[in-house]
Amino acid sequence: MRGLKALVIGMGILIVVGVVFLIYAIIQKSSENGPFGAAMLQSEVTLPVGAEVVETSIGDGKVVLRLRLADGSGRLVVIDPETGKILGKIELKMK
Repeated sequence: MRGLKALVIGMGILIVVGVVFLIYAIIQKSSENGPFGAAMLQSEVTLPVGAEVVETSIGDGKVVLRLRLADGSGRLVVIDPETGKILGKIELKMK
C-alpha cells in the first residue's frame, strides 16, 4: 500500500511538471513567432504622394494593395511581404 501511494504521488508530480513544461514551451514558441504562428515580418513600401490605401489582400505569398491616387485613378500594387519589394503594378483606368 505504501509503495502504491509513493507511485501515485510520483506520477502526479510528473504530470504537474509536464504541464508546466508544456505551458512554458507554448509561451516560448508564441513569443518567437507572433500571433499567427509565423515570424513577424517588417518591410517598408513607399507609396505615391497623395495615394490612399483603399483595400489590402494577402494570399499566395503576396500582398496586394488597391490604391486611390491623388488624380482619382486607381492602382493595384503587388508586394512580396518578406522583402517589401514591389513585384508589379496594375493601373486601373476608367473608360
